[in-house]
Amino acid sequence: MKDKQKRKKERTWAEAARLVLENYSDAPMTPKQILQVIEAEGLKEMRSGTSPLACLNAMLHSNSRGGEGLFYKLPGRISLFTLKLLLRLVITHGSSVSVTSMLR
Repeated sequence: MKDKQKRKKERTWAEAARLVLENYSDAPMTPKQILQVIEAEGLKEMRSGTSPLACLNAMLHSNSRGGEGLFYKLPGRISLFTLKLLLRLVITHGSSVSVTSMLR
């Protein structure tokens, strides 16, 4: 029990968001939707005095810029994120489904 609590406490926003997008969603999500799953599943300990949505949103935006980011923000959409890994898999395997329709 202590190990599970320790992992939850030490988990970063990026790790929690990655878990949500990998395991709980088959489509891109908004930061608000990601936060709802994080809270419902207890994936990260929330501290009083912080704004979880603002922290998550800032992390998603900073980690979606540049080539090394973990997340991908869909162009032309307001704050819809997915994992870059999922996007790479679709492109690498040459699926006949368009990437945009796959991410909806």
